[in-house]
Amino acid sequence: MKSTRLAGHALPYEGRVKDSHGQFVAVGPAVCSCGAISGPLTSANARKRWHAEHKAAVRAAQTN
Repeated sequence: MKSTRLAGHALPYEGRVKDSHGQFVAVGPAVCSCGAISGPLTSANARKRWHAEHKAAVRAAQTN
C-alpha cells in the first residue's frame, strides 16, 4: 500500500498507547489521531499497516 497523508489521521507516538504508569506498551492496539482504535497488534510495522488500511477505508468512504 502506498503511504499518503490524510487530514485528521496520524499515528502519534507511532500509534502506541501508554499504560497506567505512563510507559509505552509494545504490544497493544494502535490509536489514530481521529480516535479509531485497532485490535491488539504486536509491532510498529503492524500498527503502520493497520493505519494504512484505516486511511484507505476512510478515503473509500469519502468517495462513495
